[in-house]
Amino acid sequence: PPRNHAVPLSLDTPSSSSEARGLPEPITMTDVLSLPEVEYIAQDTLINILPNFKMSEIHLVTSTVGPFEPQVPVTVPLWLALQLRKEGKCGIMPPEWLDVEWLQAKEEEERQDEKNFTELPFHYSVVSSLLLKNAGEDVKEKRTVRTRLANIHELRSCKIKSGLKSIRGKVDFIKLNNLSSTELYEIRNFTVKTLNAFKKISQATSYQPSQTQASGMMSQSSQSSQSQLSQNSDY
Repeated sequence: PPRNHAVPLSLDTPSSSSEARGLPEPITMTDVLSLPEVEYIAQDTLINILPNFKMSEIHLVTSTVGPFEPQVPVTVPLWLALQLRKEGKCGIMPPEWLDVEWLQAKEEEERQDEKNFTELPFHYSVVSSLLLKNAGEDVKEKRTVRTRLANIHELRSCKIKSGLKSIRGKVDFIKLNNLSSTELYEIRNFTVKTLNAFKKISQATSYQPSQTQASGMMSQSSQSSQSQLSQNSDY
């Protein structure tokens, strides 16, 4: 989904009220991707490289890349960029957001806004991790970049935990804006299970008030009758 897409984390069954309000189709446990699948999808992210070879266009399943000319930037999927670099056939041009100043600005945004998440590339965590691991020499000030990324991750994790702790009462779905793919993976299983627990508790207690109230009325009625009988017996 787009990086600013609000992904609903829902219960096992869609809420009819949600459908009536025209809300997005809820995601159930069967829709949850594994971490390797999340990382696999993230490697389709487009990135620029500087090839050191010449080749005509390459026709991939979903797109066509190239042609390739020495030292002429070309856009390719991340998985292809990593493979070409591994073979010594190109250098990778890090995305503009993998920059110390850019990340520092985003870190400040995260610190200043304690409730909302700043907008980041949807696969920023996977892409940055793969680039730092496999093409660290192409990333300027990689140690500082790694530190900024770690700080941003920690700030966002604290917000997620704080938000989950604030859940109260009946909840049909949770709307989360600007979370990354790995952040969604990390919290989805826990959140869906939590929502299901709330649902079961809500269903179990929805019938209790009438039963408790009825038993209370019966108890009060019984006590009142006994009191009247006692008073009548005194006379």
